[in-house]
Amino acid sequence: MEDIKWVLYRLKNYWHFMLLSLLGSLLEAGGTAGVSLLIKSLVDRVFLLKEEEEILRIIATLMGFVLLAQVGSFTTRFFSNFYTELEMKRLREEAFLRLMRADYSAFLGVSPGEFASRVISDMSLYRNLIGSYGVKIFKEPITVIFLLAVLIYRDWLLTLSLALLLPFLMLAVRYFGKKRGKHIKRAQEGYASVTDRLFSSFSGFESIRSFRSEGMFERLFRELNQLLFRSSLRSEVYFAMNSVFNYTFGYSVVSLVILYGGYRVVEGTLTPGDFISYLTALVFLQNPLMESQKGFMELRASLPVVERVKDILSLEEEKAGTLKFESFKEEIKLENLRVSIGTQELLRGVSLSIRKGEKLGIMGDTGSGKSTLLRVLAGLLPYEGSVKLDGVELRDIEKNDLREKFLFLSQEPFVFPGTVRENLLMAGDRKDEELWEALKLAGCDFVNSLDQKVNPKSLSGGERQRLALARVFLRSPQVLLLDEATSALDAKKEKELLDNIFNHFGDRTFILVAHRFSNLTRCDRVVVFKDGRIEFEGTPKEAINFFLYSP
Repeated sequence: MEDIKWVLYRLKNYWHFMLLSLLGSLLEAGGTAGVSLLIKSLVDRVFLLKEEEEILRIIATLMGFVLLAQVGSFTTRFFSNFYTELEMKRLREEAFLRLMRADYSAFLGVSPGEFASRVISDMSLYRNLIGSYGVKIFKEPITVIFLLAVLIYRDWLLTLSLALLLPFLMLAVRYFGKKRGKHIKRAQEGYASVTDRLFSSFSGFESIRSFRSEGMFERLFRELNQLLFRSSLRSEVYFAMNSVFNYTFGYSVVSLVILYGGYRVVEGTLTPGDFISYLTALVFLQNPLMESQKGFMELRASLPVVERVKDILSLEEEKAGTLKFESFKEEIKLENLRVSIGTQELLRGVSLSIRKGEKLGIMGDTGSGKSTLLRVLAGLLPYEGSVKLDGVELRDIEKNDLREKFLFLSQEPFVFPGTVRENLLMAGDRKDEELWEALKLAGCDFVNSLDQKVNPKSLSGGERQRLALARVFLRSPQVLLLDEATSALDAKKEKELLDNIFNHFGDRTFILVAHRFSNLTRCDRVVVFKDGRIEFEGTPKEAINFFLYSP
């Protein structure tokens, strides 16, 4: 019930379009009911009494009712689709903005494929819920009510008897809806897993080929695909079983009515026109009644997706901080810094001071906590203990102020499909001359035009890193946090690029994570990490010797 309230709350902004759609449903229902009422005059006065002068009047009236029904149908479809598309446009934007502003920890341990599935697949199912299914449950019942009025008018006793069968339909809604809903939820989870497998397989295509592991990935994909197949098939089986029940039940009722009406016409207690009119209304009733039942069943089955959509929209936003930070003047001081993600401890009691203008190198084995430290300083990860910038706690500083002064660059360069210009303007509005200067300093000799299209998949790792580094030269950070930012470059290119970076930002503070010893020799001091702790700190030569020869 809470999910339905949530959906209705979101749709209240479109009440005027929904009202017009409802008006269309009333017109369609009135036209359909009018046709069934007119059948009596057609049968009794034209077919039996052969009143020739009535033919044109009845045909004209019949066409009027048909036209009314079609105008109503168009009105319903147009305005229901209009508010549905407006809501989907709004929802997609809200979901994307929420993802952009979510706390970084929300993405830890969650694959890109799962988020892609939620934004694409779940949104599609939500669209059906508020559009197709939602329209059914308010449009079709209106037609049912109008046709029931015709049936009661023609023979209230028979209609009352038929109404006693409605509880069977309600039980069917509950049973089939519950069963289908369970498998739809499993299918959505299956789509997320398959999407994730596709993402990871495409990104690791070279490794898969190199290790000749196509067979393993094919087997893993087949297993996921089989689970998705089962869930999707079972969902459709219950949908098909519900349709079979509806049609069998509906035509059984029609057969009983024909039997009952036939006897009454033979006895003379019912005119053929009344009977055919009743039967026409009953036949017309079949489709909206079954569509109403399907609508309620599909609505019930699809409600689990609302929770998944709500999960996206309720992602916790990054805590912005409230204190202004004008400039980095003295030192960064870490005391007993600890970082945990779930049950895993990434940093364990790290204490360290970094002076303004110092070039600090960080080395250590993979997973020792080097990158985690940089992400804490960039304001991306929550932490325990204390991280103070000139005596101000980092978590209390406004994030925009912090990131204006601290610039973090990962070893996994972010380059997105678009133009070179668009990729560079992530750093802010700049003139073309500034963009070209940045490209030159970053060694982007593969760029021929600022409007050159960028396909990340067609660029080498080194080209992606250089294009990402070009953005650095368009900023004026006071502290650079470089996490293996040149790891994909050859030694010569790396030296040229690091020379440019250190010369361009000569008086700035550097915190440099590197595995290559030659890069660390540029630093004033180097700390060695192991298992989330600082094991050693000293000159570059001392730290390298410790790293190489310590047990």
